[in-house]
Amino acid sequence: MPPIKKENRKYKKGKPFRDARKFILICEGEREAEYFNFFDKKSQKLIVKTIAPVGENKGESAPNHLQNRASEYIEENGWENEFEDQLWFVLDVDRWKRASIEELYQLTEQTDNWHIGISNQCFEVWLYYHKEKTKVVPDNPTHMKQLLSDQVVGGYKIEDYAPDIETASVNAEKLDNNKLGYFPDVGITKLYVLGKEIVSLLKYEEGSLKL
Repeated sequence: MPPIKKENRKYKKGKPFRDARKFILICEGEREAEYFNFFDKKSQKLIVKTIAPVGENKGESAPNHLQNRASEYIEENGWENEFEDQLWFVLDVDRWKRASIEELYQLTEQTDNWHIGISNQCFEVWLYYHKEKTKVVPDNPTHMKQLLSDQVVGGYKIEDYAPDIETASVNAEKLDNNKLGYFPDVGITKLYVLGKEIVSLLKYEEGSLKL
């Protein structure tokens, strides 16, 4: 059943014409969208569509805005029931109150194929585990960004991190001591759940991602 959250909403019923799963990612920031866009069509079995607070939505990154963009996307594009597509909210906890994030989580609990992936405190925690398997406890997001600069000369570059998504998924999952909970502790990210879904559809040769 498609996710229905507004009255009088009409959904276009898709026809089976593709052999790929689509991940619709409603991102809090541009960096998150850029990262996940890297994987779009890296495999014939994978489609990634990201929606970030840019253009007319710039600056609107609060959880309620993410929910609105999800509703707008489905109103415009429909929901194809024939495929195992997923919609994900990708966000941090550095600026938002727990109550507003809880509301978004409850929405995903009530809607088939909707999920939430949270990093505490920021998306850079997820990036950090692409290169490091020891838990990090950042003082703040600025500190976390500095740690990334220490990992790679010149700081974060997507081509230095994204190909290691499988490593990040393994490292982040091992460090999560509350896998059944949706809200991570400081220094923990739940994006490994999404990461594992993407990895399962990518192509690897001799252990390396085929680009």
